[in-house]
Amino acid sequence: MRPVRLLLYMIVAGSAQAWASEPLAYTIRISRPADHQAEVSVKIPTEGRASLDLMMPLWSPGYYAMQDYAGQVHDLVAVNPAGKPLAVEHPAPNRWRVHSEGERSVALSYRLACPSHFVTTNLVTEDLAVLNGPATFITPTTSLKGSYDVWLDLPAGWKHCATGLEGAPDQKAGHFVAPDYDTLLDCPIVAGTFSTHSFVVAGTRNDLVDIGSFGTWDGAKVSQKLAAVVQENLRFWGVLPYKKYVFLNVFGPGAGGLEHQNSTMLSSMPPPAGSTEADFRWYTYVSHEFFHGYNVKRLRPVELGPFDYEHPPRTTGLWVAEGLTTYYGPVMAVRAGLGRPEDFLAELSGEIRGLQSAPGRLKQTLERSSLDVWEEGGSGVGGDPTKGISYYVKGPVVGFLLDARIRMASQDRRSLDDLMRLAFQRYGGEKGFTEAQFRATAEEVAGVDLRAWFRKHLASTEELDYSEALDCFGLRFATSPDPAKPTWKLEPNPNATPAQKARLADLLRARRG
Repeated sequence: MRPVRLLLYMIVAGSAQAWASEPLAYTIRISRPADHQAEVSVKIPTEGRASLDLMMPLWSPGYYAMQDYAGQVHDLVAVNPAGKPLAVEHPAPNRWRVHSEGERSVALSYRLACPSHFVTTNLVTEDLAVLNGPATFITPTTSLKGSYDVWLDLPAGWKHCATGLEGAPDQKAGHFVAPDYDTLLDCPIVAGTFSTHSFVVAGTRNDLVDIGSFGTWDGAKVSQKLAAVVQENLRFWGVLPYKKYVFLNVFGPGAGGLEHQNSTMLSSMPPPAGSTEADFRWYTYVSHEFFHGYNVKRLRPVELGPFDYEHPPRTTGLWVAEGLTTYYGPVMAVRAGLGRPEDFLAELSGEIRGLQSAPGRLKQTLERSSLDVWEEGGSGVGGDPTKGISYYVKGPVVGFLLDARIRMASQDRRSLDDLMRLAFQRYGGEKGFTEAQFRATAEEVAGVDLRAWFRKHLASTEELDYSEALDCFGLRFATSPDPAKPTWKLEPNPNATPAQKARLADLLRARRG
């Protein structure tokens, strides 16, 4: 039986000027899903040059580790418009050079191995495909500014597609468009057999796409809880900065999440039925990724854009991008009514315990953990805790301390919420912020000089002082039977004053209205 044709197709111009008005179009064909592979083809204008240089990204934005995507590319072939094979060199692991011999365009085709799923890699099975842009699309090195079309050619019976990409104007199934290469890479695609549950917040559609084996998982119920997370972010930031949003929820071994402008790729096992603690952790995890749609995808350190996909960016600001997002993940889940204050305290206690048990906290600063991420385990989670510290661990703890500092310095007139909103207003979008600009914004919100505070918490390995934060929120660390081994478990102080209790309630209270 002939496969249902959901093509990724492009009309190719004969020159670079034509490409500016005509999209570069890819066709992704999955003809034998049991082989765990996809076939990609694209025609590329050459301006009549003697050779054409092509590249594949070496990393994915949001995942700070080098990736060998080109290692999954096989049988790359280039031909001229008459079908004559052209010579292809492979001068670098992620680069190819096509000897185009003065032809106005070349047709490129290659096979992608798609053996396993991670948030940055590709998977093809008998039932579905999960395709991530950096692991899929080879493109000319000369310009990444042209527009793109994507057509899917899928097996019969694969009736569903989901992606953050816009549908093409022709409204044909499986035909998508992207205004630039950044958008093309930022929108994962899933196709095959899965279930979708939609909900609307402030007139904007959001989809929960459940993919894989998930047993008793109730997607309809979960989608309504995610609606509360979206609503709480709308209250926090004042805007939903997208036309649609897709939660691509892939169930399977392993865990991880990767944020995108208007979608997130989730990889996890569903929480066990009846486990409220596991439920809260799952919603915290998804809340973290959704918060990233604002903090890092739009409000970002200046080094994180525009992207150079062949050279990884280095910034001291991942404690903001990732650390503060980790702090707000459980905060927003509690505010959305998906957990209790005790759940938030348990999550934060885990971060503090992880920090205080890592000898590396006395050897590596928070800034260096961000700068050194590409050499030390990747993405801030795989480094040696005896040698350094992750910004995923120290970052949220510093966020907690900064929240308390702002509240106390401003006499409860401002909080970390106000800092994030003001920074988003000033530096969201294409601007980005420098380290100095973020600190200056924090000082403006707090109303005090924070240079010494930032130096200690970001640029030194001094032990953190929790006393102000404990006093601010009326908390204490639970007593340990061994004074030499603190529990680092946060709990409400039974002697907390009404003002202290009010601050903790304000931190975790849903903002209605």
